[in-house]
Amino acid sequence: MAMVVGNSWRWWLTAGGAALAVLPLGQGAPMVAVVAAICGLIVVGAWAWGTRSGGAVGVAVGVVFIAGLAAAFAVSQWPRSLVAAPWLDWFVVWLLVGAGCLAALVIDRSLHAVAAPHLDGRDRTAGEVRWVASMAVLVAVVLLCGCGVGVVAFDGDGRLRFPAREEEVLPLPASLRLVSADTCADGGSSGNCTAEFVVMAADGADRTTTVTRLVEHLRSRGWPLQPENSVYRGSRETGGILNWTAHRMWLDGNVEPASVLRPAQPSDAVVIYIDNL
Repeated sequence: MAMVVGNSWRWWLTAGGAALAVLPLGQGAPMVAVVAAICGLIVVGAWAWGTRSGGAVGVAVGVVFIAGLAAAFAVSQWPRSLVAAPWLDWFVVWLLVGAGCLAALVIDRSLHAVAAPHLDGRDRTAGEVRWVASMAVLVAVVLLCGCGVGVVAFDGDGRLRFPAREEEVLPLPASLRLVSADTCADGGSSGNCTAEFVVMAADGADRTTTVTRLVEHLRSRGWPLQPENSVYRGSRETGGILNWTAHRMWLDGNVEPASVLRPAQPSDAVVIYIDNL
């Protein structure tokens, strides 16, 4: 019982790390919330159970880690009228915080290399086991995830890419209706994707009216579309912390001709293209 009471602050810190799952939950991303909960639990829990410092220092440092993880998420997902970065953006920064936790555990061990004389052998052994277990789990996760991120980061020109998402176009106003949406209708190497959204008027209006409505709608959502001959073009930078490519949009004011790879759309339909080159 005394051991449980003495370690209560460790349990609270560990719970605080897992509670970081509420951040992506607020965005309506339950699967990503699971990732956040696991990562937060490992990073903060590794410090909580691996440190030899007392409760005051342990809690103080643990709170700093929790605040750092929360701040990284907030900065990464801050809208700033840019295209929102994917969850990988803040997750990579969380891995860096995990590496910082590794360094903190090494420093903590060096500061407490000489066991306190009032600790018996059992307490020292328990501390050793906790430190080794914390380091092993944290090193494994940081290396495994870090290698995966490294492969993605260096696949291409050094910039990261992610496909366009439906919320970059949707929801449409009542005067327009979505016929189809494909966030990666045409793809290439290194994560290149071109999304296609086919839109028509909801009230049977002609194509010219549909184009006018659509351009007004997209401009209201932050796309700086400008006409170039009969084509409207515009690009938006991606937010976040890492180096992401911008998303480029275009739509043709005229009826697009059919091709072997692209069947003809109804004459009153407008196709929105977004790529991440």
